[in-house]
Amino acid sequence: MGSSLFPILTYVNSKGYAVVDFETTGLNPARGDRAIEIGLVHVAPDGTLEDEHETLIRVHRDIGAQWIHHISAVELIHAPEFEGIARELRDLLAGRVFVAHNVAFDSKFLLSEYRRLGADIPVNSHTMLCTMKLSRSLIGVGSLADCCREFGIDNEDAHSALSDAHATALLLGRLMDADPEWSGWRRRLDAAEEAGEHWPELTSFERREWLPRRSHVENNLQCMIGGASAIGADDATGFNPPLPKDFRLHVGDKIVLTGSMRQRRSDWEAELESMGLEVRPSVTKQVRLVVAADPYSESTKARKARDYGIPIVAEHWLEQAMVNGIDY
Repeated sequence: MGSSLFPILTYVNSKGYAVVDFETTGLNPARGDRAIEIGLVHVAPDGTLEDEHETLIRVHRDIGAQWIHHISAVELIHAPEFEGIARELRDLLAGRVFVAHNVAFDSKFLLSEYRRLGADIPVNSHTMLCTMKLSRSLIGVGSLADCCREFGIDNEDAHSALSDAHATALLLGRLMDADPEWSGWRRRLDAAEEAGEHWPELTSFERREWLPRRSHVENNLQCMIGGASAIGADDATGFNPPLPKDFRLHVGDKIVLTGSMRQRRSDWEAELESMGLEVRPSVTKQVRLVVAADPYSESTKARKARDYGIPIVAEHWLEQAMVNGIDY
């Protein structure tokens, strides 16, 4: 919460701040990476936390480094696509300073997602604020973990979008306390208020209900095709072609790998080829099996496998198959 010294009355007409964190499939939207979760916290001009919002986002592609964001593809099956949250998110952002810890990263994903819908939004250097840069200037540390440690802020679920956004919102209040007279507060609040009138209406996009991570399946869901027993697996019943009973790999079988696996792709390829299997770069009707980092992935390869009725299994299924041996 902001200090009582903070000049609240100066900003009585300002909406305040929207503190945002995205979890993403990768680092670069210009190369096709997408936002798969957003956490957003509203903060008043004096640093008081007001409300918070979160949702998973379905993207119809491989979702990247699951060991970082701990989101599984099955969790996204019933999540809204970005176009389904675009109007409500607009309402949550318009007129507020866009804040993030490393705002250059989160803002480029925000801008990219709206541009995919043909919308340009007024989020720029005048209307956004980076708590990472400000922290380095005021307290000499930059990472969110270090900043939280410095101010005694708990962030128990780091790399969950809402948890990171909540921690960043608390950090924002501490930074206000550290330098309440900084002219940048007023400049950005004024710029964001003016820019609020220039947000597109987005009336052509139907609103979808937001889906918070905690309301869906368990984090770190582990599913093995033919034996999915974790909570939430029923949501995906029939999503993938069934793996035939007593399915075994044979020398000469063609296999496709997809997603960011625990073992390096080159190591898997070498091991599979040494056992007489053929690793193919793309899915064709001749492929017998697709191995995915997440069997509910919506990568291009996984979608094509479903179209062709080719079974999709998880990496741990393949590990066990290697132990069991290949038929000749």
